[in-house]
Amino acid sequence: MKNNRFKREQPLQVICNEKINYDTVRVNDIDGESRIIDTKTAIRLAKSKELDLILIAENANPPVCKVTSLNKFLYEKKQKEKEQKKKQRENFIETKEIRMSLNIDSHDLETKTRNARKFLDKGATVQITVTLKGRERGRGDAARQLLAKFAEMCEATLNTVNFAGNRISAKIK
Repeated sequence: MKNNRFKREQPLQVICNEKINYDTVRVNDIDGESRIIDTKTAIRLAKSKELDLILIAENANPPVCKVTSLNKFLYEKKQKEKEQKKKQRENFIETKEIRMSLNIDSHDLETKTRNARKFLDKGATVQITVTLKGRERGRGDAARQLLAKFAEMCEATLNTVNFAGNRISAKIK
């Protein structure tokens, strides 16, 4: 399996100038005016201003082009992508999991509660998982009580409790 960590970013694919294969295009000029003209005239217009004609929206009817510098356009596009990634990271809510067994000691429970409080203070959601082994599987009610006690010690509300095989889990916020 290849390691994607060293994979280079692909350069942005931009269709500009003579690579535009349409008869007529809608041109957004630097001045802000928009008009429909044939592609050759639009390219001549861009060259006369020492700029490039860049295809922005292929699927529009007619396709939309913009008269601007190619380097400036690529720079602005990179900045927009960077800003979107930053906003995406800000909206990400981290989920931390705390595992325990049914016969956990009180001091261990306090330590795990302290850690859960730290996670909750940082804005993460905490998933508590109680693993049941052997005959403990018949004591699902005791596991639910342990989850409720843990949530009470964390001073948080317990969301829906899930049963999955030998595990009982719940999320707190």
